Order: sequence, then C-alpha cells, then structure tokens
Amino acid sequence: MKLTKKKAGIFALKIFAVLFFIVAVFASGFLFLDKIIIPKYFGEYDINGLGDLIGVVSSLYSSPDEKSLVKNGYSDTDLTSGVEKLQGAGYKIEDDGTILPENMSTFKGTGKVTLTDREFSAICNRLLQTQILEDSLPNLNYINIMNITIVDLVVTPDDESYNEETGTYSKANILFIIKVGTDDLRTQIALQMQTPEALIKMIIPSELYFTVNYDIDLNAEEENRTTGTIAINGKTEKQSEILINLLIEFIFPSESEMNIEKFTKEIGNVALSGIDTLGNFSFLKDVEGSGLNGMLIE
Repeated sequence: MKLTKKKAGIFALKIFAVLFFIVAVFASGFLFLDKIIIPKYFGEYDINGLGDLIGVVSSLYSSPDEKSLVKNGYSDTDLTSGVEKLQGAGYKIEDDGTILPENMSTFKGTGKVTLTDREFSAICNRLLQTQILEDSLPNLNYINIMNITIVDLVVTPDDESYNEETGTYSKANILFIIKVGTDDLRTQIALQMQTPEALIKMIIPSELYFTVNYDIDLNAEEENRTTGTIAINGKTEKQSEILINLLIEFIFPSESEMNIEKFTKEIGNVALSGIDTLGNFSFLKDVEGSGLNGMLIE
C-alpha cells in the first residue's frame, strides 16, 4: 500500500506523539526518583538526587589501580636502610622493624637520624602492624589499625621555613595515602544498617584508599599544627565528601562525635604518631643526596 504525502505526514505525527509519550513517561519517572524517592530515603546522608547517588556508587567502584595511584612508594630496601639508621643511633628496634614491648620505655636512641620519606613510611607501617601506635590512635580502632597500610608518602618542605643554622625546615606539606582493608568494616556496617552482608559487599569494595594532603607547622601550638583535606579512591575532595560522611555515619558511634574534619585529622595522625614515636623532628630536602625529601629525627 502506497502512502500519500498527507497520510505519510499523519503517520509521522502519530509516531512522534507515541515517542513523546514514552519520553514523557520516562522523564516523569526520573523526576519522581530524583526529586522524591532518593531525597526521602537518602536525604539525611546528603544524597539529594540521582546524581549524588551515582557519584557515591562510582566513587566506591572506581577504586584506582594502586600502581597508578602510588608515586613515592617504599620498598624492602627502604625498610632495611631505615632500620639500620635507627639501630646505628641507639634505637632498640629489631631487624624487621619490630619494637619489642619490653623495649618500648627505652626505645629511643640518643643520636640524630635522617630518614627519607620512603624510609619513614616503611618504618611507620611496621609500627602500625605491631600495634605500637594503637594507643595514640584510639578512634581509628573502629576501623581496626591492623587493616591500615601506608602505600605512599611525600614530604615537601616549605622554602620559607628554612633555618640556615640547622639546615632544616619547620613547615612542610605531607601527602600520604593509606589503604584500608574493609572486611571488618563491611561486617560492622551490615550489622548497623541491619542489611545482609552480601549486599554490603556488593556496594563497598574490599579495599578503600584515603588520600590526606595537609600542611604542618612545627612552630604552631599542638592543636593548630596541621590543616588538611581528605579524599577517597583517587577522587577530588569535593567528590569524596558525601561518601566519607556516609562511611563516618556507619563506622563511628555517636559518642565519638566524629565528622569529616576530625576524621581528616585522625587519618593525618597515622603519620604524625609514627614520627612522634621516633622523637622530635624537622624536615629535610635531598636527604643524604638521595634526591628524596624526608626528616631529621632527634
């Protein structure tokens, strides 16, 4: 059957009308989901639309490849050289970086030690694994300190804080990345949300990466020494905000009064507690001609 131009035009209009109706149905469904359903069930977590929800899920499931994320990772060689330096300065530390409990009270040596940022991160990881830092990081026990690993750490001294007399810097930017194994967290969140753990495992991957970037001023008062930002899985600070607040909501009890600012400081204390365990410190550039920045411990 051959359509006349008039009939063909009417047919086209009908097709357009049907397509318009389908699009309108989907659009109204989207608006209903975006403006009513999602805010109703997730608004208390600052997830106020489909875009926010997609952003949270994508942040979790776009866990970066660790090799592409890490720029200044340490090796076994860094651990060995760092331990040898500490032993040479009289620190009571085992060859594998362990501090024996009976040596804690007399652990610190009497000499000065210069460590690259890689050597320090290797030693700090050993302190985490042997639970030496557990008492100084009480809030992070909700995450389980044994599940925390430093995978990257970069020290960048501030040129304006250089002291010609000592050859050291009192200010620096410290950027470091920790990897958190989430097996314990997923169990805890499932219990708190009264949700099957299998579902939580579909939402939260087995590992999360937190990047902390902060400035430290050793001459400031203790509570004002650091200011910093935090991000997750290689995202920007802004992209990470909703997700980190959500994790805080389900990880920490209300009595901890945890928020994103306090959480940033607590994660930052992973590195600072490791430094404080070793002794007083200041920052260095090009440690012993290595091309790496680091710190002077004394």
